[in-house]
Amino acid sequence: MELEPEGIAPVAGDPQAGRSPALLAIEGLLDEERFDEALAAINTALAEGAGNELDLTYLAGDAWLGLGRPREAEERFRAVLAIDPDCPASRCWLALALFLQWRFDEAEAAVQAALELPETVADIHVVKGALLERHGKLEAAESCFTRAHEQSPAKHPLPVRLSREEFDREVSRAANRLPRQFRQALDRVAVVIENIPEDSLLDGPDREELAPDMLGLFDGTPLPETSGLGGDDWKPNRIFLFQRNLERVALDREDLADQIRITLWHELGHYLGFEEEDMGDLGLE
Repeated sequence: MELEPEGIAPVAGDPQAGRSPALLAIEGLLDEERFDEALAAINTALAEGAGNELDLTYLAGDAWLGLGRPREAEERFRAVLAIDPDCPASRCWLALALFLQWRFDEAEAAVQAALELPETVADIHVVKGALLERHGKLEAAESCFTRAHEQSPAKHPLPVRLSREEFDREVSRAANRLPRQFRQALDRVAVVIENIPEDSLLDGPDREELAPDMLGLFDGTPLPETSGLGGDDWKPNRIFLFQRNLERVALDREDLADQIRITLWHELGHYLGFEEEDMGDLGLE
């Protein structure tokens, strides 16, 4: 969802919270998406007593979210809330961490708790909108995304919305812009467009690596592993593109077209046997 925590969650009544050089340095690492280094710096600061412990715990949750580890992030935000239950940012990111673990009922309760606070962060409306999408309440979800935009227009542009027909055309254009090797692979892989990922995708062996805000997914057997497969071992290869997730991360129509192309290319890369580290060389991270 392109959501990320901003700033420190100061303890009520602590005017110095977030002002230590150690905390500022850690925030700098997080801004640069150097999450592993940020966690190492947080552990060092905790060991040396540098900076407010509650702030450091909050920033650790931020780093774990950035690393795609929502369970570890959940633990940190719960630790903050055990001491400062009215922290709106921690309430929001706890809800997001639960959402990313497919624990939607708990995420809904966490969203409600966040919205009951005197202050909220704009991101909580995005999390609520994503949850409403899962219930098929698309108009209500759109109202949430609009509210987030009104509260923080620079951080939360309005989602770019296309009809399914228009989206299909963008996928076709994206396919035509791929390198020849990848275009040829499309003859052997079906492209399926869905609004959002369904829970049924959790049945696969890599379910712990999947998130409900993912943009695309390759489902099948990578080409290098197909030798000798047949009979009961065979199943069709598919690439899923999740329209509403893609629309939500796009800045505008042109950016949406680019996101579709990159996602399609990335998932075809998985079919062709590229590893995640290879994707960086292709510009597909």
